Amino acid sequence: MATINDVCKLAGVSKATVSRVMNGKGPVKEETKKLIFDAMETLNYKPSLVAQALATNSSNSIGLIVSFFDGYYFGILLKEATRIAEESGKQLIVTDGHNQLETEIEAINSLVARKCDAILIYSRTMTADDYCEIQKKLPIPLVVINRTLPDGLGHAVAFDQYDASQMAIEHLVESGHKNIAIITLNMGSSTGQIRLKGAKETLEKHGIAYDDNLTVIKDGKLEDGYQACKELLKRSQDITAIFCFNDHLALGAIKALKELNIRVPEDISIVGIDNDEISAFLSPALTTINIPIKKVTQLAMDKALRLISDKEVKATTEILKGNLIIRESTKNIIK
Repeated sequence: MATINDVCKLAGVSKATVSRVMNGKGPVKEETKKLIFDAMETLNYKPSLVAQALATNSSNSIGLIVSFFDGYYFGILLKEATRIAEESGKQLIVTDGHNQLETEIEAINSLVARKCDAILIYSRTMTADDYCEIQKKLPIPLVVINRTLPDGLGHAVAFDQYDASQMAIEHLVESGHKNIAIITLNMGSSTGQIRLKGAKETLEKHGIAYDDNLTVIKDGKLEDGYQACKELLKRSQDITAIFCFNDHLALGAIKALKELNIRVPEDISIVGIDNDEISAFLSPALTTINIPIKKVTQLAMDKALRLISDKEVKATTEILKGNLIIRESTKNIIK
């Protein structure tokens, strides 16, 4: 296997000159660069990425930490981040934070040790204070997805969770529903908390008292929606609509209703959040709130790449809103 010394010998240059060419740093004549690249091609020399990272204190990579590796939502995030990294000549290093702050911090430290140039983190557990404390200790920029940070304190891209719940409840209320049940995400996450706050306050704005008995808290999986729906129907026979905090919960709820011979939307309307790919192909097709995760990812990656390039980036949060997609799972019941 060829070494850098072999390249130096064939090209007739010093090791320092070869290093400058490989790292893209320092002045080197074009004819000298050609000699070195020709020598590398002739010898089939592959530079060690580890050695380059140690020499330049950079691995030419961006780290990405997500809550979990499952679901349509994170699939889009990973696919888009990978595409942008490749087009920018960067390697994307992805790891899982297991939806726990301690594990996310460990993941950040691991990516710093791997000489990443910047880190993106999608966190459901990290608070603004957590972020500020972590960023103070980091030698590289951190861009947060799914968190709103105070202006001037950090870089973030967020989805307006409150607005998403507001749109869902507004749609149901405008369709004549008053007995609206809710299947939430885990309240240990700010996403679940903000969505529930949005739902409560929107109901109250329309003079509909929020009923805690018509809310079931779950983790967000298909089975959770299925079990939660059955639990809600045992609590009340007057429910005319169910707002689910993601499409998987909605899909589970629809299955439970079908088993009980309760028609959707004729008897109970269902609304989800995510616009999961499968939501348009359900029977009935699911009314849902579309989350622009592709755009969120693009903005976050753009911030990271600009920060790596030492370009001026305002320390602020860019907030994107979703949109309501009305399909077959909701019905107007106003007579």
